[in-house]
Amino acid sequence: MLTPRRPLLVLAAALAVAGCSSTVEGTASPSPTTGSSGGSSSSSAPSSSGSPDAGEDLTAGLLPQDAFGPGAVVAPVSQGDLEAGAAVGADLEGATITPEACAQAVAASQPSVTDLTGVAAQTATTGTTVTAQLLTTGTPGDPVAQLAAAAAACPQATVTSPQIGTATIDLAALPVPPLGDGSAGLAYTTTVTGPDGSQIAVPALYAVVADGDRLLSMISTSVGGTVDQAAFIALVQQAYEYQAQQLD
Repeated sequence: MLTPRRPLLVLAAALAVAGCSSTVEGTASPSPTTGSSGGSSSSSAPSSSGSPDAGEDLTAGLLPQDAFGPGAVVAPVSQGDLEAGAAVGADLEGATITPEACAQAVAASQPSVTDLTGVAAQTATTGTTVTAQLLTTGTPGDPVAQLAAAAAACPQATVTSPQIGTATIDLAALPVPPLGDGSAGLAYTTTVTGPDGSQIAVPALYAVVADGDRLLSMISTSVGGTVDQAAFIALVQQAYEYQAQQLD
């Protein structure tokens, strides 16, 4: 049987295969677990920074609770949640990833939340769908360029490890409109085959938008359900416009 932990590990693997920034890779896995906690609006969500002593407060740029639709349970993501996500990603260090181009992408994506100068994050859960929003400053590398090139560089990857069994990840570009100083999107479906032959498919959508030194990252996934591309793209655009209005 596939345990609940396996899909979470696979999401971490999928983001790594996509060559995502270390920031987002670190938050992908805890999204379903943090989203299951009690609801709260983003206006009351505490901010978390990469540096506990001095970090830019980006909390005001997070979408309000009603932006995620009726019945959405919104919860803040703390610094501990981010570090837990990085730890989950580290569980995949012994995984075998093919083809080689995808393995190189994983090697280039080390989960870390220590280099950021500011971070605020939250999750919104509606039924089986979890959407995570992350605002950061000081994000290393070029996450927009990495994500834009991901599907072409690695349209399909296979991940095998004792923790998740075997997973096939199919990636395709997501048509995010031009936003800010650069934007990119990725749609991918991860199919996990457990040691006993049982399978589960996990669809996910991921987008990043650069706005000066700030980076907006959003991911939506559903274990056992579907994800709506048009609704997700509209939410990304709304999130970009909202953070610009609140933080500029």
